[in-house]
Amino acid sequence: MSKFKVIGVFLLLTLSLSCTSMPEKGKDPLMDFASANCFFWYFKDNNISTSDISKITGGIVEMSSYSADKFQLVALLVKNHSPQLKTKHEVEIQLAKCFLLKDDASFIKELKTIGES
Repeated sequence: MSKFKVIGVFLLLTLSLSCTSMPEKGKDPLMDFASANCFFWYFKDNNISTSDISKITGGIVEMSSYSADKFQLVALLVKNHSPQLKTKHEVEIQLAKCFLLKDDASFIKELKTIGES
């Protein structure tokens, strides 16, 4: 094998191994729970039925390897999280934050701290 083929195979192997060890976006149960829980709090504050959202969040907890205590911490984090959002006229901040959690660096940092503790 030529020197370039060996380097190419090594690079492909390294790249494939690094990609398989990275978590898939949307496959983090804590973030999935946080997103669903955000809608739960919004629905609850607006007197909208939360039974379906409760089933979804319960399913996320049941299917995860994280303890229920971590999910309780995430629920409190979501409830108390107040991002600085620039919004257009008449946009409800509590609803808008539900769509932005996955891109909120400060929220993600706190969520990772909960996941690692």
